[in-house]
Amino acid sequence: MAASNSNALASFGTIVRENQPLASFTWLQIGGPTRYLVEPNDQQQLADVVKACHAAGIPVRLLGGGSNLLIRESGFDGATFLLTSPAFARMSFLGDRVICGGGAKLSHLIAYAVGNGLTGLEHLVGIPGTVGGALRGNSGTDEGDIGQVVDSVALLTKEGERVEATGKKLAFSHRVSSLDELAILEVTFRLEPGDIRHITKREQTFWILKRSKQPSFPERAVVAFVDPDGNKAADLLQQSGFNGASEGAVRLSSTHPNYLIAAAGATSAQALTLLERVREGVKDRTGVQLQLHLQIW
Repeated sequence: MAASNSNALASFGTIVRENQPLASFTWLQIGGPTRYLVEPNDQQQLADVVKACHAAGIPVRLLGGGSNLLIRESGFDGATFLLTSPAFARMSFLGDRVICGGGAKLSHLIAYAVGNGLTGLEHLVGIPGTVGGALRGNSGTDEGDIGQVVDSVALLTKEGERVEATGKKLAFSHRVSSLDELAILEVTFRLEPGDIRHITKREQTFWILKRSKQPSFPERAVVAFVDPDGNKAADLLQQSGFNGASEGAVRLSSTHPNYLIAAAGATSAQALTLLERVREGVKDRTGVQLQLHLQIW
C-alpha cells in the first residue's frame, strides 16, 4: 500500500492499528490480517476515519460479531472497522419504540425490550451476533423476521455520510435486506406493549426450543447455508448424503449437517472447497441451489 495511504490515517492515533490479525474476531478462528484495524470511539470518529479512507482510496469493511464470517488467509488490504465502543450499543425507548445502536448484541436488545414490556423480538432469542448484522441478513425464525418490526435505520455510507432509511426505502425478504451501506448506526424498532411476565415466559419458551434444536459444539462452529423457502438446508444436506462431509480440518456435522466445524489447522481454502462441493452436490441431487449463510472476505 502506498505511503500516502499509510499516512492518511496517522492522525487518528491509537484507534488505528496496522497489520492486525482478524481470525480471533470470527467464530471459525480462520483468516489473515487486515492492513488497518480501526476501533472508533463514537459515530463522529467513525465517519471521520471512513472519509479519510475514501479520500485516500483505502477500501473499508465492517466486522460485526463474526458469527457468519469466513476470512481468507490473504486477509484484507484495507481498513476493517470494529464497533466495540459502548457508544455504538446504546439503547433507549419511547412508548412502543426502541432505538438501538447497530453495534449492540442482539441478545442485549431482546433482553432490553422484554424488560421494558415490549413484545416483537423475543422469538429471536438465541440468534448470535449484533443488531446490525441481524438486520443486514434479516435474521428470523418461523415466528417472523427482524425486518418486520423495523421502523427506520440510520446508516453510514462508504464515503462517510450518514443517511436515513425509512418506509419504502427499507426492503426485507427471506434472510435478505436492502441495507448494503458500510455500517448500520442506529435502528428504531416499532414493538407492541405487553405484560412483562407474559413476554418473559414467551422468551424463555423460545430459548428452550432454540436450545433443543441447536447442537452442542466446540466454539469453532457456524451455520453454513441459508434455509431455502419451504425447505431446511439440514434436510437437503442429509438427503444428499453430505452429513459429516469433510475437507482437511473442516467438516459438516454428522448429526446437524448445516453446521460447519473448524478444527485446529483449518484453512479458508479447505472451508471454501467443502462448501462448493456440497452446494454442487445438493443441486445435482435435489435441484436446489443452496445459498451461503457465511460472508466470504
